[in-house]
Amino acid sequence: MKHTLKTVFLTVLAMILCLSAPVSMASCSTKPPELEDVYDRLVELIEGSHEINVVLFGAGLPVYPRGTEEDALLHRYYGMAEDGREFVSLYAKYQRISDIKAAASKIYSEAYCASVFETLFTGYASDIVAGSVLPARYSEDEMRIYQNSHVDPLVNYVRVYDYASMKIVSPSQGKYLKVEIDSYTEKYPQWTTIDLAFVYENGNWYLDGPSC
Repeated sequence: MKHTLKTVFLTVLAMILCLSAPVSMASCSTKPPELEDVYDRLVELIEGSHEINVVLFGAGLPVYPRGTEEDALLHRYYGMAEDGREFVSLYAKYQRISDIKAAASKIYSEAYCASVFETLFTGYASDIVAGSVLPARYSEDEMRIYQNSHVDPLVNYVRVYDYASMKIVSPSQGKYLKVEIDSYTEKYPQWTTIDLAFVYENGNWYLDGPSC
């Protein structure tokens, strides 16, 4: 069952990582801004996304793992179901789900956040494997936040960008930008050109899809 949940989670997150938001493009048909006018903000968003991407798609938050000597000594999980939930460390930067959402909302658009939040914090009823339900990766109660060890990370690398190569391309418009930029990862060290999407909302630009 654990293997099935991991497979479902990876499939669902893969779909999320491939999401774009074509609806945003219809919001404005005016000419897109010049790159020099938005360059600093786009770089800020891409660089700022690295930290929150680890929480959303990568290794997640530091936890107190089950089955360790410390766990046995402290009886940390005594009486708790073997459901994969592990206490997030008290030293983690984010101590509530609202903290994670707030950090993500500084980088990503409202629509993209909504798609990611549903899977990570609510769970997902899968059509891929009949009758299977993917648990939320993060959950909380009045006291603590938990991370589910049954859910594997999708991304285990950091992407490096060549900002000098960045350019705005079609079908960019007044409130939607499609940007081409060269990048590589440690996993795939060769340079390649990828697309990033941005939307203008609430008075500023935000990433409208994954940057990892």
